[in-house]
Amino acid sequence: MNKYNDDCRLLSSGFAVTVGALFLTISGSLIVEHIQVLKDVQNVSVPLVAQLTELERRESALEEQVELSQIHAAVQVGSIGEKLDMYVLPKETDLDRLVAVFDLLFDNLSRYDLVSGMSDIEIGDVVSLNEGDVSARSLTVRFAAHEEGINKILYLTQLAGLLTVGDALSDDEVELLFRSTEDENPAGIVALEQFLSLDLMRYAQDVRAHEDQLKRSFASEAFSHTLQSVTQGSKLRDARRLFEGDFGKKLDDSNLWPLQFLTIREVELKEGGAEGWYRLSLELLVWERS
Repeated sequence: MNKYNDDCRLLSSGFAVTVGALFLTISGSLIVEHIQVLKDVQNVSVPLVAQLTELERRESALEEQVELSQIHAAVQVGSIGEKLDMYVLPKETDLDRLVAVFDLLFDNLSRYDLVSGMSDIEIGDVVSLNEGDVSARSLTVRFAAHEEGINKILYLTQLAGLLTVGDALSDDEVELLFRSTEDENPAGIVALEQFLSLDLMRYAQDVRAHEDQLKRSFASEAFSHTLQSVTQGSKLRDARRLFEGDFGKKLDDSNLWPLQFLTIREVELKEGGAEGWYRLSLELLVWERS
């Protein structure tokens, strides 16, 4: 009987050990599985937290950029509005200032043998064009000029009335720059707006410095290629060709920039007495506020 009891105790003890080992094994498996779950959660959650932090940081940066952009725009509107009222669409045309611009252009082109003559400038009376708050008067002038000189004369008429870099771009060109900015670095929107609001004369006199400053907001070459495409195919190219030399500096020093808004009403071109030379007759409309 004692032996039976001893055998039972041994069996019971062995079973307990076995069961304990089994539970220990199961517990170990659960611990390992739990650790793996923690690792999986960590592998998923940590990157997500990092991404959320980055998104929050970008959102905060963009909010600051929008505020700065609005402040910048508010400051710029005042000065641009004043120039518009005083020089681009004045209440009354400053005829002496307008004639001085053409005289300065003629003197500059003469230095490079690109013109040989310019007629007196004929200013007409105000013309009613039923355009609301604006009116216009005619301006007629004639040149004997080389084809390169004619190009610069026409650049002047096409740039007259433009104040900023953005004014010299079409809506499609501006949209392309904004789209490229959004694709590469949305926070660069302020740098782009500052570029577009640059005085056109300032830009033309130091193109590289202003474009490099803008490109510093973008890491890749994609935006640079877009910017080059836009600036080479727009009126910005004409502004560089007209203003980057002595003419732009003298125009600026004489306080003749910006120019009053002009549009071409009629242009006539006839061959001159030598190859590459022509007689150019221009009738322009000089716009002013009624």
